[in-house]
Amino acid sequence: MDRRQFTKLALFGAFLAPLGNSVKAAESAAQRKIQAKTDSLQAHKALMSAPGVKMMGNEKIAMLLYPGFYAPDLINPQFLFHAMMGAEVCLISPTDDLTPVDCGGFSVVPTHRLSECPAKPDILFVPGGAEGTLAAMRNKPFIDFIKTRAAEARYIASVCTGSLLLGKAGLLAGKKATSHWSTLDLLKKFGATPVKERVVWDGNLVTGGGVTAGIDLGLEIVAALRGKDYAQAIQLQAEYDPAPPYNSGSPEKAPAFVRDNVRGMFAPLVLDMELEI
Repeated sequence: MDRRQFTKLALFGAFLAPLGNSVKAAESAAQRKIQAKTDSLQAHKALMSAPGVKMMGNEKIAMLLYPGFYAPDLINPQFLFHAMMGAEVCLISPTDDLTPVDCGGFSVVPTHRLSECPAKPDILFVPGGAEGTLAAMRNKPFIDFIKTRAAEARYIASVCTGSLLLGKAGLLAGKKATSHWSTLDLLKKFGATPVKERVVWDGNLVTGGGVTAGIDLGLEIVAALRGKDYAQAIQLQAEYDPAPPYNSGSPEKAPAFVRDNVRGMFAPLVLDMELEI
């Protein structure tokens, strides 16, 4: 072999070497993908076989919208309900069309018209709000609709001031319930026993405190429907591990200056709500 042939072979070998490395890398990536899918399937089967876990279901979940509701009241539990495999989450329009519903700064598009609301929902959910909730309390057809659907619901749930709408529909009499701390005492006027807790159960009635309590409420309902391990898996998926920068999340913990002024800011709205009961 002369020098020119040797040089050509050396150059050809140098050209092939990266191609060989690429082929090996592609084969390695393919093997890793196969292994990842195998591991995923095994993990899925392991979770399905855990005691009390129901991986697949067909729950019908009706989440009622109305103008001016608080978006986080709805979205926090909606994320958890939607994570239940097989469940259908229905965002119910307050009217018989699919017009986007304003919730303060943006709008949520309903998935179902009022007439399309499941007749016997596994969960009937009502979010809270401020002026929007007050207007909803004055909307007799809307309140009557809540009462009618609640009669056939497996669970009746609310977050924040949504419990006032349940109360207005006559669903709190003789029940333990909670609400946003500013309106908690108003529940007495509905014949309820106010309880200062994040989530309160009384039979099939599940009420949550203000805004962020919707995550806790959602997890507890998921656990009731699908098992504790299922709920914990969704909690981990959401990385719900709160560590607030301030210890001011309740009237008992907030500095007196902050608490008293926030209460004063809410006073006119709370009084208007009281007068509607």
